[in-house]
Amino acid sequence: MTPSFGPTKRSRRSRAQLGALLKVQAKLSLREPYALGLGIGLPAILLVVFGLISRQVPGNVGNSGLTVIDLYIPTIMVVSFIFIAISLPNTLVRDREIGWLKRISTTPVHPSRLLGVQLILDLVLAAVAIVITIVGGAAIFGAQLTVDIPLFILSIALAIAEIFSLGLVVVALAPTQTVATSIAGVLMFALLFLSGLWIQPVQVGGPLQVIMWYSPSGAAVRAILSSVFNQAPPVTTLVTLACYTLVFAFVAVRYFRWE
Repeated sequence: MTPSFGPTKRSRRSRAQLGALLKVQAKLSLREPYALGLGIGLPAILLVVFGLISRQVPGNVGNSGLTVIDLYIPTIMVVSFIFIAISLPNTLVRDREIGWLKRISTTPVHPSRLLGVQLILDLVLAAVAIVITIVGGAAIFGAQLTVDIPLFILSIALAIAEIFSLGLVVVALAPTQTVATSIAGVLMFALLFLSGLWIQPVQVGGPLQVIMWYSPSGAAVRAILSSVFNQAPPVTTLVTLACYTLVFAFVAVRYFRWE
């Protein structure tokens, strides 16, 4: 019997289905560019805003030893992740509510493929946002970044996994798109505040600073902030991110419904 070294028909069919789904979901994303516009466009605007503020207000912020743009680069990245994650409920709950997920389950393409494709597209958007923020912050606004690549990758991976898992929790628990939009809106503003978008943790003290450091978005910012300045993120911060990811992923998987 001659062994077959080429790809099987099943694997070729699987890749073809994945490619077709990617094209369809990409077109839908362009028609409703929530994640594209807010996940990339708004962080780019924030980068310009805080970059200009940094030029007008030179020197360090608080006792951090960092300038305005230095402090806000990790915050801007996490803000982009938040907006991309918040787009998940808007897209997936809508697809479930109109019966699209149920209909696709009757085809050879399992609905989990649709979820996987959406996550792939969102990861691409997150990668673009990271590149824009890092390159723009360093090349245009002079952020003195000394990125520790392994720690940066670890911090980014945990931050994205945690925040995207939280978005899927909303998808799992929200019964309708209207409810999902309301929950996502409240959650978005809470995460933006805790990320330090309006006031950085170094500018506050006491319990509020601790809450911001160990909130889902605040822990993500703290881990990335350390890694882009060649420092190891606090172990407690990495553990916090990992624990949030596990809890959010468990809830999302446990209560996720295709119809």
